[in-house]
Amino acid sequence: MKPKPFDYVRVDTLPALFSALAAHDNAKIIAGGQSLVPMMNFRVAQPEVLVDINGVEALNHVGRDGDWLCIGAMARYQDLIDSPLVRESLPLLSEALGHVGYPAIRNRGTLGGSVVHNDPSAEGGVALCCLGAEVVVASAKGERVVPIAEFFVTTYLTDIAPHEVLTEIRIPVPLPRSGSAFRELAKRVGDFAIVNVAALVSVGAGDKVSAVSLALGGVAETPLSFDVGPAVIGHPLDAARAAEAARLVDALSDPQDDNVAGGEYKRHLAGVLVKQALLAAYIDAMAKGA
Repeated sequence: MKPKPFDYVRVDTLPALFSALAAHDNAKIIAGGQSLVPMMNFRVAQPEVLVDINGVEALNHVGRDGDWLCIGAMARYQDLIDSPLVRESLPLLSEALGHVGYPAIRNRGTLGGSVVHNDPSAEGGVALCCLGAEVVVASAKGERVVPIAEFFVTTYLTDIAPHEVLTEIRIPVPLPRSGSAFRELAKRVGDFAIVNVAALVSVGAGDKVSAVSLALGGVAETPLSFDVGPAVIGHPLDAARAAEAARLVDALSDPQDDNVAGGEYKRHLAGVLVKQALLAAYIDAMAKGA
């Protein structure tokens, strides 16, 4: 199929973007287009106007502001993977984005676009949930900051109004002695994940876990964070502790059958990947030294 006819507008500044969105009730922003264009081809999305933001340089940045890493919504996957600042400050995000699709998709797709699209197994969203990110949403009336877990509403739906724009993603930089890991399984390399897991573990005195964050994709209508602290905090993390954390996740989740895999298989897979990710993150944290 081909998309329904549409008008096209290119903007180079945020004020021009806000004006274009305000002038049309059925407009869609296009940046990388890796999700929007296929949806238009199948007429799942039928915008009357496409607003091209590739010229808005204010949305394409990566920088550190104190204890936060700030990423513009237009930053492309491959640029983030290649960024020394991201690799140093947020290795979990670099690792997760390396699993996104194929080179052509990573070269063109944007992290901001993926967040707004909100596929429940998108690697970026899972990593951002684990990292405790927040997003900046702006319009001509001003801006607001929303925790990522609140921004994700349900599959393909986020807390953003038609005339609003996601402008920036802000991510707290983990504690110095922290390790991370990302694990996922897909039917083929580049396919959407059946289940994926992001883990962040901080280690304190006596090599005991002082903080832990865990997020999963593919097990619910959005990426979800799970509190597994009771199973691991205050102890060295071994296979038994990781298994207990996996049992907590199993008790708190209820994966459903979909066109990718059955719910019971997802449940089993989640348990395996949770244990792998937590142990790998702990080993990574231990390697950072005391």
